[in-house]
Amino acid sequence: MDQKELKNIQFKKEEYSDYTDSEQSETDETNMSDEENVTQDLLEEISNILKTVIKQSKELRYNGNKSDKIFHVNIAPTITIYDYLYRIQKYLNINNSTLIISLIYIDRICKEKGIKLTNNNIHRILFSSIFTAIKYNEDNLLKTSFYARIAGISEKELLKLENAFLKLIEFKLFVSDEIYQIYSSYLFCKNKLRNN
Repeated sequence: MDQKELKNIQFKKEEYSDYTDSEQSETDETNMSDEENVTQDLLEEISNILKTVIKQSKELRYNGNKSDKIFHVNIAPTITIYDYLYRIQKYLNINNSTLIISLIYIDRICKEKGIKLTNNNIHRILFSSIFTAIKYNEDNLLKTSFYARIAGISEKELLKLENAFLKLIEFKLFVSDEIYQIYSSYLFCKNKLRNN
């Protein structure tokens, strides 16, 4: 996924909204619910965590390994992690629980498989994780081609990434309530501390 691919993705308004852009922004400003506020805070916290992990990987002078080669791109996308998460949330409107589960999946592959996050692999790993979490955690699934457009890659590439991600995580998609609560509490507690 490069910047040119991201810019070339066109969305038809009827695919994601019944409003025009100006009507949508007015509605967003006046009717933003607590759930939407929580989601924005969650996106920011996940973004901050991932940036910190990438920074730590840089300090370790990580050069990659065979397991994550498929996720690596030669030129890092210019879109920030937060903006990428925001884009995903904007078009897919995924549950907060799905975002948290996707972070758990990423943490698993980092800890269990020694995958190091870098600016050159984070976007593909992140979307693969979210795509996997959506399929595991949500009821209403869209066409794979739509997810691929959101990710800024081809449908064929998305399926390859999903398969590679599932192999990395060893198809262990279940997240216990206890583990989920640990991550959820950490993310929301950290956000409350930051906002006070």
